[in-house]
Amino acid sequence: MAQSDDLGVLDNLVTQFSSPLDCFRELVQNSIDAGSPSVEVWTEYIPGDGHEGTVALHVDDYGEGMDENIIDHQFTRLFASTKEEDLTKIGKFGIGFVSVFALKPKAILVQTGRGGEYWEVLFHEDRSFSKSKLDVPVEGTQLTLFLEGDIHRYTELVEGIQKTLKHWCNHSETEVTFEDRTPVDGGFSDVVVINEPFEVEGKCLTRVEHQGTEIVAAYTHEPVYGFYNRGLTLALTRAGDDVLGFRAHRFRHIAFKIKSRYLEHTLSRETVMRDENYEKAMKLLEEAVDKQLFGALVDELERLAQKPEWTLPEIDRYGEFVSYLEHEPIELLEAIEKRPFIRLLDGKTIHLDALYEAWKRDGRVLVADGPSDLTDELSALDVPVVYGRPPTSSTYDHPLEPVRRLIRRYLTHRVETTLVGRIRKFFGQNLKTKTSGSLTAPEDVYLPVVLDKEVPEEAKPLVETAARLLKEIDAGYRKLTTCELGSPDDDAPLFVLARTLGPVMARPPRGVAEDRPAKRPEAAVNRDHPHFRRLLQLHAHSPEIASYCLAKSLLLTEDRLLDADVDLIAASMPAAAQ
Repeated sequence: MAQSDDLGVLDNLVTQFSSPLDCFRELVQNSIDAGSPSVEVWTEYIPGDGHEGTVALHVDDYGEGMDENIIDHQFTRLFASTKEEDLTKIGKFGIGFVSVFALKPKAILVQTGRGGEYWEVLFHEDRSFSKSKLDVPVEGTQLTLFLEGDIHRYTELVEGIQKTLKHWCNHSETEVTFEDRTPVDGGFSDVVVINEPFEVEGKCLTRVEHQGTEIVAAYTHEPVYGFYNRGLTLALTRAGDDVLGFRAHRFRHIAFKIKSRYLEHTLSRETVMRDENYEKAMKLLEEAVDKQLFGALVDELERLAQKPEWTLPEIDRYGEFVSYLEHEPIELLEAIEKRPFIRLLDGKTIHLDALYEAWKRDGRVLVADGPSDLTDELSALDVPVVYGRPPTSSTYDHPLEPVRRLIRRYLTHRVETTLVGRIRKFFGQNLKTKTSGSLTAPEDVYLPVVLDKEVPEEAKPLVETAARLLKEIDAGYRKLTTCELGSPDDDAPLFVLARTLGPVMARPPRGVAEDRPAKRPEAAVNRDHPHFRRLLQLHAHSPEIASYCLAKSLLLTEDRLLDADVDLIAASMPAAAQ
């Protein structure tokens, strides 16, 4: 290669980093690779005759050091590195030292020793160097950059170096310290330890360790992603797409830092290299998140849900934790569908699968954010009322809104996995509309009811015949009787339902049951309803048609078994059917 080409390569390496001060990351990295138990970075200002003085920037370590052979064949030659196949070494390209020239030093002094040899290498401003032997022993390697500048530049460099070290070296496994030995305020200098605990901000902080890999992860709505090798930063960002690719969606609510021997930086040092070893590290990360972190979240939700009473901060905490859970993969939700972490209004708990069964049976899931006489009655009847934001609430930042979203997502998924759901999805139907109205406020569903002890004589033939017809087509209603509603209602239903006839009964749900269930609720017909009064009149001269219409009205109200109409006609008018 021609000399001009060599200089061009060197210039490119000198200016490769976004900040000239990033060279301190490279120098610390070299010290760690040399096996130093600590790295000391310190600065001093040497006044000159005028405003200008000399800024001295020092990096001292106590590692393996260098002998003459290493100096001649590795340290002073570009891309000379013995680290390429060693996963315990961080720098893989042998270019770290070159980056110090980005600061445009007047000189660089390196003193080092190894194997009884002690050497001094002096780099000049034009990047040429001279080498001489030392008579005084040197432990490790001591490097000093000499720059021109006044006290203002010195102050800027002190602040910048500390910031750089905090960004790139704060989780170093080797202790890194910084000291300003010429404080501008004239006070005593303090040694600042750069190292910080290896953790992230968030909820359910989880730590997982494997040989050569350490992972910390937590739930948060503002995640940060950190990649490290032996604690030195390879990438630290909030832009998940840049470092996670297709995994970004999975981690949109999870912050993590991973320190692994499998991770390396790119040649430019600007991000983490995504290769086969990166994939090994990511598999360990995904396993830690799916098992330990997710498990910690569910454990905490279960613990909160089972507390006898909640304080306002605990309500907020529960809602926040559910907001993380609702974004987790559906496969993980399936794995915990029997865990009782959903809190009911009466303080009891229930699991997702039980809510699905309640939805299949009742056509709805009741949600309320406060007790009432109605919810007390429902609790006594063992009707679950979830503690959450009711659909009628106008408070969209309600702390328990995530509870409603989680249940709706789970119900939609369960519907999608049924045979009918898969068919509907195949034909492009949106199954969310089927469950969107399933979460309902109790007062929108349940009504006070005054049951007739016996069906009035004028209505008995009509009601009993309709009940027989429903039984013959296997509609499954256990009982059909009559009632009056306890309060006036302009939108009074023709029928009310309950698992067992009682003082409060529900409006019939629509379009829930896809199959013929083994048992249906008990039903009562509102005998004051105009439609029922007309059917009574019709029954006087056309009893078969009136009975058919009453039975059909109940099925239409629930939007179910509509394909059984021929059977219903045959049962009500056998002679006509023949």
